Amino acid sequence: MIQNNLIMYKKIFLIPAILFFLFSCGSEENSEKASSGSAITSKVSNFISSRGNIIAFGHINMFQILGKSDYKKNSLVNAVIDPFITKMAALNQDSPIYFAVEVNEQNINDFNPYDISNISNLKFNGFAYAFIAIKNKSEIKSQLEKEVRVRFKNADGIDYAQENNGTFALFDDCMMVMVDLNDSNQVGIEQLKSASKLMTEGKSSEIVNKIMASNSDFMLTYDMGKSVSSVLKGLNISNSETQQLESDLKGCFNTTNFNFENGKIVLTSENILSPAMSKWRITKSDSKEIVSTLGSGSPTAALAMNLDVDQIQKILDSYLKSSMSEIESKLSAGELLEFNRIRAEGFSTVFNGRFGIAAFLKGDGYGFVPNVNFQLGAGKMLLEKLKEPLEMAKTGGFTVENKGNILYGYSGAENAPGKGSLTLPEGAEDFGNYPINGFVDIQKLPLNELNLPEQAMKIIAKLSILKFKVEGDKFTLEIQFKDKSQNALAQMMNSISGLSL
Repeated sequence: MIQNNLIMYKKIFLIPAILFFLFSCGSEENSEKASSGSAITSKVSNFISSRGNIIAFGHINMFQILGKSDYKKNSLVNAVIDPFITKMAALNQDSPIYFAVEVNEQNINDFNPYDISNISNLKFNGFAYAFIAIKNKSEIKSQLEKEVRVRFKNADGIDYAQENNGTFALFDDCMMVMVDLNDSNQVGIEQLKSASKLMTEGKSSEIVNKIMASNSDFMLTYDMGKSVSSVLKGLNISNSETQQLESDLKGCFNTTNFNFENGKIVLTSENILSPAMSKWRITKSDSKEIVSTLGSGSPTAALAMNLDVDQIQKILDSYLKSSMSEIESKLSAGELLEFNRIRAEGFSTVFNGRFGIAAFLKGDGYGFVPNVNFQLGAGKMLLEKLKEPLEMAKTGGFTVENKGNILYGYSGAENAPGKGSLTLPEGAEDFGNYPINGFVDIQKLPLNELNLPEQAMKIIAKLSILKFKVEGDKFTLEIQFKDKSQNALAQMMNSISGLSL
């Protein structure tokens, strides 16, 4: 499955790359009026909302990324990129390149997850699409005929050309590339007309419009309902509870955005949920209590999470209770005993939702030795399992205490809990304000011992902290730079300015 996924995504992301180099091969002065980037956004939104089996979509803001990179200050990169940019008059540089993936669920073969030799049977049948805003249709048509050596035809006013399993379709303000995920298939003209018709006659949904409004450097969204349906069908799992799960997940999306900003790189991943799914909250309000008892001193890295295991149990009971019997048949006698105990006592017999860990690095003359503090909310069953390992840990100098089914452990007395609070680095002062959060103080890492390449060390030297948090339905990861005034990508490019041809 991993191999097939890689092949599919390679096809998707190679489309923008191919187009980038294709249209850099030559260009004449453009005399036609530029089309608006918002026009293609509306057309793509129409298509995605109306095309039944679209499982994922997104964009790459290629020209925006190049603008942020400040590449002209790097002689090597400028020598490579600038000739392309100056010749790409045929493309609308104000618009991202959009892409989408369509998977025909009914064509997914059954896959047995317990038989690894059967992994090749999970095949994707469908199409990958790219949508590119253009300024000059005739010029692009000429370039494709010259560089790719395709011959354009016309059907119902659509100029199209076919090459192996890919088809180009030209419109006045955009180009659509449609690729069959099966290399041996060619896109049929009726399939092409059906897809292109939805760009103008399809009706966009409010959720898709909201997602498509993103102006990030890169965006990837997948349809949670269709994805789960595909997996369940591929695994041949179907019962009343999984059917309810599929129903409740209809209209649910996960959208991930990646952006280079001033002083930081930001990745966000947000769940846009249906009313049926938005009622579930598996996290509590914050992790302040965990952080307050995690030790003292200035940690190099720390993580804290506070989950609501009662809610997790309700989700399992609501959607997976019947499926558990299918799992039972695969377990040994010993595993079945433990499995049945968890089913009887609930997930909290293993874990109560609280976990925190902090690492303190200190030099000992030979390198860096970490002191590690942790706390773990352990249920009865887990405490029984950990009894012997914890006794062994104590003999190795690790102190572990059980206070009300919460295990507190530390390896160094100077950072032990009860001696004060954590001293948090700049940028991580809000650690504990969220139910799941953490950070790494990059400047405290013993990077010199890793023998990293010089250029990598130059980039890392500009970084200050990595932090992440979960707030509601949104996960955010930030890599912060010391210099807050300049774009992060430009700072990275400046770090490799010493490279030469």
